[in-house]
Amino acid sequence: MSSSSKAASKKPHLAEQKAFPKERGAFKALLLTNPNYFGNLNNAAFEPVLPIQQSTFYEELGCLGYHPQQERLEAVVYVYQPTGYGSGICGQGTPEYVRFYLSYDNGATWQDQGIAGFQAYDIPQGTQGPKRLEYAVSLAVNPLRKFCLSDPLIKARAILSWNNPPPPNQPHWIPIWGNVREVNILVEPFRLIPVLDILDLAKVELSPSLKSALDLSTPVPTKLNNLGAVELAALYKGKDIPVHRFAFKEISGFLQGTTSLNAEALTAVLPGIQIKPDILDILFPQTDGNTSFEELTCIGLDPNQPDTLVGVIHVKKPSGYSGNPCSQGSTEYVTFWGDFNGNGTFETCLGTASVQVYDVTKIPDDGVHYAVRLPVDLNPYRKPCTEGPRLVRIRAILSWNQPVACADSNKVPTWGNREETVIHIASGTSSPTGKIAILGGIPVGKIDNFSGLTTPTAVFATNNFPPDSLGRPCPFAGRVTVQGAPILGHTYVVEVSTNGVSWEKVLTDLWVTDQNGNLSLHQANPATQRFSYLPFQQNVNSVLAQWDSSGDALSFVRLSVFDAASNLVGVDVHRIQLDNTWPQATIDITSGAGNCGKFSAGVTISGTFVATDTYLGSYSLGVEPAVNPPGVGVPTPSSGLSNTAPAPGNAWSLNTTGMKPCGYVVRVVATDRAIVNSQSVGHQSASSVGLCLE
Repeated sequence: MSSSSKAASKKPHLAEQKAFPKERGAFKALLLTNPNYFGNLNNAAFEPVLPIQQSTFYEELGCLGYHPQQERLEAVVYVYQPTGYGSGICGQGTPEYVRFYLSYDNGATWQDQGIAGFQAYDIPQGTQGPKRLEYAVSLAVNPLRKFCLSDPLIKARAILSWNNPPPPNQPHWIPIWGNVREVNILVEPFRLIPVLDILDLAKVELSPSLKSALDLSTPVPTKLNNLGAVELAALYKGKDIPVHRFAFKEISGFLQGTTSLNAEALTAVLPGIQIKPDILDILFPQTDGNTSFEELTCIGLDPNQPDTLVGVIHVKKPSGYSGNPCSQGSTEYVTFWGDFNGNGTFETCLGTASVQVYDVTKIPDDGVHYAVRLPVDLNPYRKPCTEGPRLVRIRAILSWNQPVACADSNKVPTWGNREETVIHIASGTSSPTGKIAILGGIPVGKIDNFSGLTTPTAVFATNNFPPDSLGRPCPFAGRVTVQGAPILGHTYVVEVSTNGVSWEKVLTDLWVTDQNGNLSLHQANPATQRFSYLPFQQNVNSVLAQWDSSGDALSFVRLSVFDAASNLVGVDVHRIQLDNTWPQATIDITSGAGNCGKFSAGVTISGTFVATDTYLGSYSLGVEPAVNPPGVGVPTPSSGLSNTAPAPGNAWSLNTTGMKPCGYVVRVVATDRAIVNSQSVGHQSASSVGLCLE
């Protein structure tokens, strides 16, 4: 860097790319006429018309990282252009999708982890000229862990695709607008080792009497060493790690007066360690921090609930991080500030996030990519969309092993650097007090308060994806989570009713997540049967209650809020339609020998099937096992979106010409549109019938 801070700006490569505004505007229609219109599909039956692959003219996946302790993949997406995203902020915009993969064999195979995303809009104020906006997406994962002496590195891959979700289990799929990024990440290891493994490593054989007396199945915890300067000096001997790196805490503490050691005592603590005369210039740089060990490469805002600032850190060297994964390692701190009044002073400190890093002997050339995340409450800064976008400059400072104080937004760190960007705070007013904001995973503004079903423009609050891609109304099922902004010093109770007269209190114990990603138990007061509001930092998802629903009734959900004197100060009531009944699915063979009968290859088998539900999403028919060439052995119909007739249902047929002689099953699967457990869509019912093809 040429200065102590680096602001986000567009990349030079954009000048070499074309906009294709007409095709961008008609994107979905063109795909409907020809799925391979843009030539991104391999071995497709359709010929491409306008080949466009991995265009980053409009958006680009800039960084990808992982937080090992919080087990979250984080990606930062750059949005470059003033237009091309469907609408302004008062419209629906268009989705940016990111699908994540992990590989445990250096990229030979990939395991799909899921998809995340956000809504992009036309925001000229943040993207004209050299400016860009930076967003982030996050996905919780659960990678396989190893013992801390094993290689802790695996690969992560992310596919960014605008307005066209990357299909599951296709890690080599090519996006049209978007790109693919692949990095090395570190998985937090196990620090427990079974006794049998210890004996095996030490090549020790126990006597039969000891084997019977010891519990060899109980693992032994490793010693989590916190290495000091002397131990690190020995560890890093001959590894080109400077003294002001491994003795950073001790030296900087002495120079800043935060230690009680005098010079003689410090010298005794650091025997044989030579400190250079220019140590002050090294520890307190005037322009740039040292980024040879780590560098903050991207920062962005994840606009999903809750708003979260994300930073991606590139760790570049094998050593210099205070120990291997069996030790405590060291900490990378990132402190964030916002310039909410636009005066350029970054007077609002938003907090500090951190991640533990370690020495990794076999580090790849591209290093290891970590991430930090800081949930923030941006409700006080929102404004209605009619007043224009709320754009805010954000500054972040990375500092290794020593966090930057909130009061020091202009600090140049010894080890680390500064980044700046512009974020877009989603429109709206501050969450009203004493209100339910999200019900069953859906913002209450997207639930029809008469029918209790989702509206055509409904999306999940956590990822901005619609519960039904066709905009059909969806009911709710299973555990219904109630979320709302906290009112500190107040208590509340959530109640449910099917008639609006008799009410049942929802007192399910809550496991809430704090800003550091830790879980804690939150329970209602047994005397008042009310919950206390928790501060945002202790309950970043703003979970108020979790109702384990049953039945299919149109139901009321009521939030009642009480002040410190137990006075009722607010009531908020919403309706939701329940659907805890699964779809009906049956299938029969009515021709020839019927169910489980024998048929000659080449005949057409026919029968009837049923796929019905009050809120049917879709049904599909398929033949198992899938041993035939594509297009052979496909039932007619193979899928549908509408209910069949009541039993015996609709007709189906299977032309067996070209099918291999085998035992087969014809299966029908019916899926409804119920939002299940506030996070997924669809109960599935299946039925199958067997046949033998001779």
